[in-house]
Amino acid sequence: MKNITQTVLISIMMIASATIARSQCLPPPPIIECVTVVPNTGGNVTVRWHGNPEDTCTTTGYEIYKYNYTTQQFDFLILTAAATTNYTEINANGNLRSQIYRMTTKAGHAGNEHSENHHTVFLNPVLHYDPCKFTARVSWTPYKTSYRDRFEIRADDKRFNDSVKYQVVGYTAPPYSPFNLLNAVALSPVASDTAVDFTMIVNQNYLFCIKAYLPNGDVSYSNVREGMIEGSNIPAAPLYIKLDSLVSFDTHNHLHFEIENSTQMTKFQVERCSSLDSVFRAIYTFSDKNTTVYDDNTCDVNKTYFYRVTAFNNITHCIETPATVSDTLNSIIPVAIYANPNIIVSWNDFIRDSVYYLHRNGQFWMMLDAAQFTDMDVQNDFNNNIYDFCYRIVAIDRITNFTSISREYCKSLDKPVTIPNAIDPSNTLKSNTETGRRRNQFAPIVGGNETDYEYHMIIFNRWNTVIFETTKPMNAPISDKHFWKGASAKGNMLPEDTYLYYVKIIFKNSNQIFEQKGTVSLIYQ
Repeated sequence: MKNITQTVLISIMMIASATIARSQCLPPPPIIECVTVVPNTGGNVTVRWHGNPEDTCTTTGYEIYKYNYTTQQFDFLILTAAATTNYTEINANGNLRSQIYRMTTKAGHAGNEHSENHHTVFLNPVLHYDPCKFTARVSWTPYKTSYRDRFEIRADDKRFNDSVKYQVVGYTAPPYSPFNLLNAVALSPVASDTAVDFTMIVNQNYLFCIKAYLPNGDVSYSNVREGMIEGSNIPAAPLYIKLDSLVSFDTHNHLHFEIENSTQMTKFQVERCSSLDSVFRAIYTFSDKNTTVYDDNTCDVNKTYFYRVTAFNNITHCIETPATVSDTLNSIIPVAIYANPNIIVSWNDFIRDSVYYLHRNGQFWMMLDAAQFTDMDVQNDFNNNIYDFCYRIVAIDRITNFTSISREYCKSLDKPVTIPNAIDPSNTLKSNTETGRRRNQFAPIVGGNETDYEYHMIIFNRWNTVIFETTKPMNAPISDKHFWKGASAKGNMLPEDTYLYYVKIIFKNSNQIFEQKGTVSLIYQ
């Protein structure tokens, strides 16, 4: 009986100890993922969090506290259930100033540790307008975390804050969901209050908002501000200028463009530069918005140029500034190089993401992704007595169809190898003053220096019997022994007839090989 009593007492003491331990468990604070103003709600703020993975206590809920700017203390806001991961404070005044929140984890009656403070992004109420540049300067207080009551920025907080990136977004009003995104400034990290210029359309009502991209992948929104550049005396800029095609000719470059017709501006410029690293300079100024073409007669058609069309804000009291600028197009310059037996055609890249259409001798030849093409049909054209090769490149943007067309570039070639079709063994007069060949000498005629090629030649009769064979070495001139003069292998003159030949030529510089079989006639006159 005594042992049983002792056992019961020990069990009761263990249960009591466990209960006390649980009631005294001090849980770590939850991890706040993000605090964000809910756009277009008048300043509601949402807090999102998740439980701390190091929490081993029996969590009963989470307490949310909010900073009171009057008392400079954190006020208790609400106790949420343990399964809750977000809370939206209605009328939180997120549109009046940056709001600051922190949290604790609740476990029984024990006190616990506060999380870091999270500050919402606040878009400042003053928008500074520049009616000459059609811009508004937008400034804001960035998202940040700080440590407890002292608002101390620790090393972890600094790393977090410096990693936040921001995007200024302008929406046309009214901003019914989903927002109509009109324009945005590129992401950029900031560590303190910052400002950017945002381009606007005159008399168009805007709503501005800041999006903060947090290192954990979450997004926090600022409050929304309304803005408008007003002015009946300010001419409206064109909504767009489309420079859609550039065609190069032998004497000039031809541009075609379109200026959006609602504009009230009266100064426009065609601008040109020789590289994107240089400055665009005006080459033509005009006032009629209905102008659609321009011929650049001052360009060097063998050089690449970049073109654009700009509308200028030429208000009397403003410094003249570009208001709308077209896309940039560049001219395409093809080059053809003969690399026996092929022609290699290359050209500069189109500035846009494009596909290239190659035209050869006036006909579409093929579509290419790369700015180079090897024409391997040259030898076939030689056999058909075609020695002129003309190429034109049409570059077309894959999305917009903006086009740049090169001028036609032609390469005229001499037939690399000519082989006579008849000789007169009895005639020693010259038949070719340029090569010095005589009428009784049969051998291939090759353009260029005799020492830059070698050839092997065999002559057959109609029964395929070899009656003559010779080889001219590389680096050696042609001598008398390298010609066939209509004689047999024993040196006897052959009768009139048609004989067969085989010629193989190897070129020194290109290492290319030319081979041909044919017939040659012996004709005595």
